[in-house]
Amino acid sequence: LAQGSLCASLSRTEHLRSQRGLQHRTVMAGRPIPSALKKQMQKATVKYTDMSNETRQEVLDIIAGAIDKFSTPTGVNNEGAARLIKDSLDKQYGFQWHCAMGKGFCFDVTAQNGTLMHCYYQGELAILVYKC
Repeated sequence: LAQGSLCASLSRTEHLRSQRGLQHRTVMAGRPIPSALKKQMQKATVKYTDMSNETRQEVLDIIAGAIDKFSTPTGVNNEGAARLIKDSLDKQYGFQWHCAMGKGFCFDVTAQNGTLMHCYYQGELAILVYKC
């Protein structure tokens, strides 16, 4: 939502400048992304989890590795990345793990205590992992 607000304010800024006849335009796409922001975007942002800190970090590493492996210039292969996350968690923590990835979904699940994580990768790709 914050990104949408930023885009809306940039559009308004560009519109006001064009009404005033100013030639200078502020465009986010034309500027390189700062290295600090780039680093932050490569990490998953945890929205909710009931996992221990150690398990949480291991699961985040698995998620980041799977998404990086299945990233293409046109986007992420969600199905392949979700399958790799599920298989990796099954091997490391036992069977019955589930993984859902996408840009627009909601959920209501019953999970074992200490196995639920909902996070976002690069700000817009939601990932849900849990064991039941």
